[in-house]
Amino acid sequence: MSFRPDIVINTAAYTAVDAAEGDAELAFRVNAHGAENVAKAAELVRSRLIHISTDYVFDGHRTSPYPPDAPTNPLNVYGASKLEGEKRALAAMPSAVIVRAGWLYSTTGKNFLPRILTALRNSRPLSIVRDQVGCPTSAHEFANAIWKMPGISLRGIYHWANSGSASWYDFAREIAQIAQQLGLLDEAPQILSVSTEESPRRASRPSYSVLDPTKLARALEVSPAPWQQALLSDMTQAPAILA
Repeated sequence: MSFRPDIVINTAAYTAVDAAEGDAELAFRVNAHGAENVAKAAELVRSRLIHISTDYVFDGHRTSPYPPDAPTNPLNVYGASKLEGEKRALAAMPSAVIVRAGWLYSTTGKNFLPRILTALRNSRPLSIVRDQVGCPTSAHEFANAIWKMPGISLRGIYHWANSGSASWYDFAREIAQIAQQLGLLDEAPQILSVSTEESPRRASRPSYSVLDPTKLARALEVSPAPWQQALLSDMTQAPAILA
C-alpha cells in the first residue's frame, strides 16, 4: 500500500436507527463488517485507529451514567450492529480506540437541533418525548476531543459526552429558549411532552443512555462543558447558518 496514514478516524456508519430494523443486513455490513475492514487496513499499514461508536449499545436500565466497562445489551438493530463493529475492530486491531458518543447535534446536517428549529419556525405543533434521557453532546466539542486523542497513548473503549443530562423534551425547550434569545425566533410555539408509548417508533430506544466521559476527560486533561453551555455556544457562533 502506498497510502499509509498515521491516524485513521472512522466516522462512517449506518445511522438510520428505525430503517435499520427493516434492513439489518445493510446495517451490519456497514457498521460491523465495515468497521472490521477499516481496522484490518489500519493494522496492515500500522496506523492508529479511532473508531466512533454509540450509546445505543446499552439497554437503558441504569439510572446513573454508563462507564466504558458497563455491560452492553442493545435494544435495536442499529445498536447491535455498532456493538458488533466494536468487537470486530478490536479483534482485528487490539490497539484500536473505540469512542462512544450519543445524542450528537450540530448546527448543520440532519440532526435534532436544525430539525427542531425548522419545526418551530413553521409553527408546527411539537410533541417531544420526555421519558428518554441522555446528554445532548456538541459535535464541535466531540471533534475537538478527538483531535487531542492522537497526542496521548490510548487504547480500548472510552466515552465522550457533555456534562449533565436531559430528556428530548428538555433539549427541545432549551433550543427554543436560546433561539428566542438570539432572535432566531420571534415566539416559540408550545412544545408538548409525551411518553414513548404515545410516540412509538419502529426501533426501541434506551430510556436512559447518559455516558460517563470521566476516563477520557482525565486522559485528555479537559472538562466537558455542561450541555446547555455547549448548546448556547454552538448556536451563538452559527446564527447565520441557523437563521
